[in-house]
Parts: sequence; structure tokens; C-alpha cells
Amino acid sequence: MLKIPDSNLIDSDWLNVHLTDPEIVIFDCRYNLQDPSQASQAYHAGHIPGAYRLDMETDLAGPVGIHGGRHPLPKSEVFSARLRECGVTDQSLCVAYDEDGSGAARLWWLLRYFGHDRVALLNGGITEWKIKALPVSKETPNPRAGTFVARPHSLPTVSMHDLAGPHRFYLMDSRNAVRYRGEKEPLDIKAGHIPGARPFDYQKVFQAPARYHPADFLTEHFADVPRDGKVVVYCGSGVTACVNLFALSQVGIEGTLYPGSWSDWISYQGNPVATGERENEEGS
Repeated sequence: MLKIPDSNLIDSDWLNVHLTDPEIVIFDCRYNLQDPSQASQAYHAGHIPGAYRLDMETDLAGPVGIHGGRHPLPKSEVFSARLRECGVTDQSLCVAYDEDGSGAARLWWLLRYFGHDRVALLNGGITEWKIKALPVSKETPNPRAGTFVARPHSLPTVSMHDLAGPHRFYLMDSRNAVRYRGEKEPLDIKAGHIPGARPFDYQKVFQAPARYHPADFLTEHFADVPRDGKVVVYCGSGVTACVNLFALSQVGIEGTLYPGSWSDWISYQGNPVATGERENEEGS
């Protein structure tokens, strides 16, 4: 069985050496919320050889409803079937990559939620792969016969009702400062943040596209985050929050995802909304 770093981060050179290892299943997780077709076009224009494409809307998320946010968790049977046709077994090492780190982190979290821990992220993503002039392909790999069976709830999650109840959490908002403060909201019907949430823009954990800062930087970045198991992370729809969850794991902090995130929170009319800087909020 292939040994990977405890950080669950691998570099391009390592992956290039192991490209044809049957134990590895590579996933291209690129996506573009503003133009969903762009990710498919980019994949077909050139991807890491042997990589299967996972679509954010149909593979890494489920159908949208009144509640649950813009990217609800996929149904376990649908997720299982998709990964089986990519050849995933219990022994597979799943390697996820993209351009900005968020789609790959979403797959990292989903696989663990569905009971598969052998997953790694390609540090630097497809951007660094191309900078190094490593091979790319336009060929779509053939379906394979995998045996993966999803075991949902292998990781805990937090619901809107948990956050609205009496429990106390350290709540992290992973969106950028403009969206956090409610100055501009390009995707959802309301602007602002969940009262009491602290701003942790997910992009700040990267030193280059999809390349994570080293552990010493992340330790300082998350210096005020408690290690008591009550850290909850959200974003707009439960995707970029996974970047912060992965970065937290690099410094030994196990955070919990609020899958519906902001887009779920505001789907309940009675939920309060805060704007501006956190220190100006009453009681926060």
C-alpha cells in the first residue's frame, strides 16, 4: 500500500512518478460558479493523465431544495455509484486537484464523510503541474469496476438548528471580507454573516494557487482557534469551507462543517443576519 505524508498533501513530482500505479485514482475537481461549463472545457483541453472529472453540481453536491443551501451533500447511493465507475475501492488512494484548491478540498471532506480516509490533495494543483511541464492528456479514462460503498456520517456535521440552539461554537466564516461584512453578495439573496462568526477568508491559507502555506504559517494563522472540538466552519454553500477544514487539519484541529452554510442559514426567514465587522456586534 502506497505511503503518503501525514499531511495528506502530495507534490506534483511524486504524483508524476506514481501516475500509472493501479492503487491511485485521480480526480479533476475544477469548477467555476459563474460559468459551470468552463470547468468541463478546461478538463477536455488538458488534464492530468488518467484523471476522472467530478462535476461540482452533479457529483460533489446533491439536488437543491428550499433548504440545505446551494450545494447540499450528494446522496450516498449517487456518490457511491460515481466513484465505483472510476474504480475506487477501499484500498484506493484518491488524489484530488483543481485550480484554486476548493473543489479538491470538497472531495477530500466528502470522501472522509462517506468513510474513505485514503485521500490526498495535489499541492499546487493543475497550475503547478503545468508550470513544471508535466504531462497532460485530452483523453477521458475508461470506466472501471470499483467496489466503493459510501458510509455517510463518518464525519460529524452541524445543522442550522444546532447553530440556532443553545450550543456554543467557535464559528468560522470562510468567505472574503466583502461578503462577510455584507457589502456585496454576488451569489446569495441576502448579504452578511451569521452573528458571532469570525472571518477567516479561505484564500489566506494559500501561498500560491492551491498550494497551502506550511504548518508554521497556518499555526500562527489559526492561533486563536480553540482545540476543544467545537470549531464549526461555513462559507457560502459548504465548498470553500472545506479548504479551511483541511488547513485546520494541518495543525491538528478537527473542525466541523456546516454543509448548508450561509445559503442555508438565510433560507430560514427568522434567522438573524449580521453585517460589518464582528467586533461591532452586540454580544459577540
